[in-house]
Amino acid sequence: RDVQVNVAYRWFLGLSLTDKVPDASTLSANRIRRFKDSDIYQNIFDEIVLQAIKRKLVGGHTLYTDSTHLKANANKKHFQKVEVE
Repeated sequence: RDVQVNVAYRWFLGLSLTDKVPDASTLSANRIRRFKDSDIYQNIFDEIVLQAIKRKLVGGHTLYTDSTHLKANANKKHFQKVEVE
């Protein structure tokens, strides 16, 4: 939806104001069907990260996660406290 109304996104994607925006389901379908046995998405992601490192936009010194909580199969009565820097 944002690409349809945001000129900056259109410029980044090389779309004019009158170009039709590809439907999101097209990208999803391609990922699932056309590129199922391909590593093209991983290659694209890796290239973007390499370009960001080259331009010093990221340094790779800090790791962030999405903080997703998963139920663990762990013994709540047996654990070790470990202090880290």
